[in-house]
Amino acid sequence: MVETAYMGEKADQHGIGGPESIEQFVARATAFLEANVQVKPARTAFEWGFGEDTGVKLWEEPDSEEERARLAEAKEWRRKRFEAGFGWLDGPAEHGGRELPSAYSRAYRRLESQFETPSETYFKLDHVLGPVLLSRGTEEVRRSIPRALQRGDLVACELFSEPDAGSDMFSARTRATRTEGGWRLNGQKVWTSDAHLADIGVIFCRTSNEPGKRAFSAFVLDMHQPGVKVVPLRQMTGGAAFNEVYLDDAFVPDAHLLGEIGQGWDVTGEILARERAGIGAGLSRSGSGLANGTRLTALVKAMGQENDPLVRQALVKTITGFWATKQLTQNGTDRAGATGYRTDPTPLVSKLALSFNLRRASLLAGQVLGPRLTADSGEWGTFSWNSLVLGEPGVHIFAGTDEIVRNSLAEKVLGLPRD
Repeated sequence: MVETAYMGEKADQHGIGGPESIEQFVARATAFLEANVQVKPARTAFEWGFGEDTGVKLWEEPDSEEERARLAEAKEWRRKRFEAGFGWLDGPAEHGGRELPSAYSRAYRRLESQFETPSETYFKLDHVLGPVLLSRGTEEVRRSIPRALQRGDLVACELFSEPDAGSDMFSARTRATRTEGGWRLNGQKVWTSDAHLADIGVIFCRTSNEPGKRAFSAFVLDMHQPGVKVVPLRQMTGGAAFNEVYLDDAFVPDAHLLGEIGQGWDVTGEILARERAGIGAGLSRSGSGLANGTRLTALVKAMGQENDPLVRQALVKTITGFWATKQLTQNGTDRAGATGYRTDPTPLVSKLALSFNLRRASLLAGQVLGPRLTADSGEWGTFSWNSLVLGEPGVHIFAGTDEIVRNSLAEKVLGLPRD
């Protein structure tokens, strides 16, 4: 039997559609998990020089065959979990959810983390896009897409950034032009995670030449149709965690418009706010030992620099930065679903904090390792940090560049005038 010490956590029973207590729920969930997956082996304490020397990878970059095998396993697991009633615990019942309080979702996440289940990385947008699709989508979108995302039938991506605009979405050039029954899309998107695996994409397009925000609209795009070409972006890490997407008269029906024409800015802003809410503390749950300082401290000691005052100072700043961010964002997922997401600065601050923390960790690794970071000599725990150092710049781009996030904080939180 797995550890269920949190079973005493109290939950508001109002409106859950049944008398099941959280203790009964956890017992059922435990039985389901024990019948279908293996319990994770006890985590052993990190010890320098032992185990696989994987370093700290920020981006998943498997080859295509391996990735599609992983995705198939993940889809199968999500379907099984959904059909058993544990897939969309806080979702609306009319769309396949359970409408349970957040305490149930937290309890299940804690419980499942103790088992060997397939990776959820391919479905990281389900809780980001779900609420937006339900509130902004047409009846067809609400009926077909959110449930399919939660069940694992669909993989989604975001088509926001462009080569000549980056995160400056006012400069977006991808255009949607009226046609019979819908819109024709032409343009190019870039830095799109999972586009090569995605079934659908939420896309931000220019629909008029008017100045200001009302020139843009948002749609749900079928990624498998003619006119959509996905090309992997090769990074300096050697892998391709992102993609370029070329649109050549790709069709979007009227039923796949999100909100009204001219509301694309609002739709995209809500999506990005929800996405950022869970970013800052995400690395602390990865088990890499980076956020809690275990691996960095071991690196400093192994390189014989634990008595260097500058290294010690950099190490303490890095560890305390990760700790502070975790405290700030530990309830980020719940806050993202609140109605006050527009004014809550937590998503913006947590995303910026993650960028700062990873920059500190990357600089510290380079400072301590020196030439060992650039040459694969076979020495344990040295060249493996190369993936962190080369991958870290990408963190300053995704979910809005650091510069865009600073502007948003200045204008929306501090009330400073627009530049």
